[in-house]
Amino acid sequence: MSSVRTQTSSTTVHDLIADFAGRVGAPNYDETKMVHIHRRNRPFVWNHKMQTNLLDSILKGYYVPPIICCYKNGRQYVMEGGNRITTLQRILLGAVRELSESDLLKVRVFSISVVVMRNLTPQQEREMFRRLNKSIKVSDGQLFAMSEDDSPLVREALDFLNCLEYPLRARITNTFGDTINKDNDGRALLANTVAILSGILHGVHFITKSFDRLEQHVENQSPIDSDRIVETFDSLLSIFESASVHKPLTDNKKKKKQFTVGYIVGAMLYDILTTDEIDQVPERTAIVNKWRAYIIALRLGEELAAEAVVIKGAQNNSADKLKKICYRVHVFVHERRLATDEELKYIRHVDSDSSSENSESDDDDDSDSDHKYEIQCEPFCDPCLVFGANLALLRS
Repeated sequence: MSSVRTQTSSTTVHDLIADFAGRVGAPNYDETKMVHIHRRNRPFVWNHKMQTNLLDSILKGYYVPPIICCYKNGRQYVMEGGNRITTLQRILLGAVRELSESDLLKVRVFSISVVVMRNLTPQQEREMFRRLNKSIKVSDGQLFAMSEDDSPLVREALDFLNCLEYPLRARITNTFGDTINKDNDGRALLANTVAILSGILHGVHFITKSFDRLEQHVENQSPIDSDRIVETFDSLLSIFESASVHKPLTDNKKKKKQFTVGYIVGAMLYDILTTDEIDQVPERTAIVNKWRAYIIALRLGEELAAEAVVIKGAQNNSADKLKKICYRVHVFVHERRLATDEELKYIRHVDSDSSSENSESDDDDDSDSDHKYEIQCEPFCDPCLVFGANLALLRS
């Protein structure tokens, strides 16, 4: 493997911007130029004051930090300094403020350093990006997006979201709304999808959006078992579709919210995966009935229904936390109440591995307790039958 080479050179603002392609989608974007904004870099976010401050620094001869790039495929990609280089282009275009000829000349000849790193592997590139941007919050979704070129797991997740030919496309859209090219800058949809797929492929300890906990699977180059993903997600979709027979969901924002591993989907997937492990038809039927009943109650706006899935810190999923949500839903569906903190203390995933979850703190857990409390629905129970007048009217 070639060693990483770092080269620092000095150039002028004029020459740097002459080689700068601009922002993708901008009217002046020129794909043929040498210097590009790295696709992992954040959008342009500098306000007018920040842009004028950079201009003022240049005119006063103050220090301006270097532009840091990686080199690949004959181009330089800006990893740190994307807002600065974009602002320099805007200054030269007169978009920050009108400049006199003398001030414009000062900007053009201003010396700025460019650092170029060569021979970075994809993993080193991700690591370098995270270190360079440590003062800026980089979301897990953005970190997953950094692996688009070389991770089978991330590519599968992107196909799941964006490919028209994906096997479950119509059903995904009907249940969760249109996902095709609908992700936000933080790549929240991608993070949730990676969490779901990693759970299906690698087990319930990996139903998480945490890049740190999934990095080993992101780096894994083994082929993805797409059939397993489709089969498992088909089971999950079927529960939502069964609930929709009784109470359809038309609000697109609520549909999108369903696709969140810290809300409903993560816990449902946990139940499906752990039930599949024991391969018992009565238990699987009970799980389907429980979640169908819960989703209907939630859509009907029943008292306490929304609170039943709220677990402190659930955005940082662990198998224990997901099991707590499953238990709270079980208690709500069967008893129309919320599980108590005392009950939740003893809820643990039966084979919890602390080493796989030690990057998190869980204020809901009692670390002194080693009890394991197993729950399951009664075989073939149908809590939908006891929903009361509202559900009776829906079924009539």
